[in-house]
Amino acid sequence: MTPEEIRAQQRNFARKTLENKVFQGVLGGNQVRSNPFLYGQFGVTGAEGTYEESMGSDDAKKARDAAYKRAKARGDSLGVYGEPAITNYEVSADIIQQIEENKQRLPLGDLVEIVKGVAPGFKFDLPEALKDYVIDDIQTKINIAKATSRREDLKVEDILTETEYDALMVYQGILSQAYNRGVALRTAQPGYFADLNSAAEKVSEKYKPKEEKK
Repeated sequence: MTPEEIRAQQRNFARKTLENKVFQGVLGGNQVRSNPFLYGQFGVTGAEGTYEESMGSDDAKKARDAAYKRAKARGDSLGVYGEPAITNYEVSADIIQQIEENKQRLPLGDLVEIVKGVAPGFKFDLPEALKDYVIDDIQTKINIAKATSRREDLKVEDILTETEYDALMVYQGILSQAYNRGVALRTAQPGYFADLNSAAEKVSEKYKPKEEKK
């Protein structure tokens, strides 16, 4: 497999990770419940329902199984007796870490498309000059420079070109946050109408034609 093919495969996997509805539900549920005053009680109610549904999904089960295997292997290597207990906290942390890592593996042009898909109210025309930058590549350049430089006062601005620095700032200050906020709002939204939808459903059910009631 060529480097181009490997990169295309990684890009495709990263998109699937960020577009995964279960992963979005886990991230959004945690975002809303960590900041309840931003979303209100209705939002928290919606987020809790979405979170529980997400944690019961097959994708979450796979994440739980993977976490169990890692914990078990580590314990066995240290001679620990018993079985590890994997909580929702640990599963959430693993899933959110995957999301954060894969955000950085996509060109900014791809990332802005995904962000607009989860955050309809978000408006940003990403400059053409920034669309092909991948934050993972920029971060690697920063890490190498800091590891090899003898300067203790070396700053990110000294390492990157102007457009690389702008790309990093756009990612950190806009796109990454917009993705998280869009997912959180989508997760919270069902809660704003949950009680009214329930009442409306009861009325609709009452007046359904008898032959439709089963």
